[in-house]
Amino acid sequence: MLNLLQTVTLHAFLRALVKLDSPLPIALQQEINKVGEMLVNTQKDDALNRLLELAENECLKKSYRNARMNIQRQYTTQELNRYDQPSQQNQPTMPPEHLTNIAIAIFKAPDSSAEAKKHKSEIIPKNS
Repeated sequence: MLNLLQTVTLHAFLRALVKLDSPLPIALQQEINKVGEMLVNTQKDDALNRLLELAENECLKKSYRNARMNIQRQYTTQELNRYDQPSQQNQPTMPPEHLTNIAIAIFKAPDSSAEAKKHKSEIIPKNS
């Protein structure tokens, strides 16, 4: 099970992949494939730490940081709303287990960016 920060990291990385306009460099794609294997082998902590390192790659850095800021803002707003309207508590848009399953499929794909785009409606909900 992912904690909240791990969920934010994974979600932001997937959003960054969706936003890419060009294919990933081969070496980066291979590293992302390895992260997919790590997630399958239940090495979640190692996989998420590796994603943080990969997010520093120049082709992902800006979109990852923007996505992370937007997600963190969304979670902050949800927490505030929880106290304002207890009967209408906002929940994360996707359970962490489902997010992990989508991430595994995307990370193991030969073109993770193209695969992420296929799941765009799940990764980036309309209310985001």
